Amino acid sequence: MGPKRSVLVLEDEPIVAMDIEGILKDAGYDVPATFASRAQALDWLSANTPDVVVLDIGLSDGSSIQVAKHLFAKAIPFVVFSGTSPLEPEVDSVFRNGLWLEKPAGTSRIVNAIELACF
Repeated sequence: MGPKRSVLVLEDEPIVAMDIEGILKDAGYDVPATFASRAQALDWLSANTPDVVVLDIGLSDGSSIQVAKHLFAKAIPFVVFSGTSPLEPEVDSVFRNGLWLEKPAGTSRIVNAIELACF
């Protein structure tokens, strides 16, 4: 068996973040970090490259547009995990480069989205 895939989690709601982290770890993924802010995420991403990122649009310090742009520029796949529809006009087009998963989502949908994003 090869090394575990690493998944960075960006979610500002602590309960949701813990739930996602637990689901991913139970599914065999490595979760090296979970952040609630874009500033923390961008700082971490300046020195680290995960295999995939679970990204909420709204973080504690505002929109995660900058993070999504960074991920897209570095060809790091991401799953947008949001209660917002990708078709809403206020959603920046950069988020459409990721796989979209609307909240709420169960365990199998979250794991399947990560698998799809990795390929």
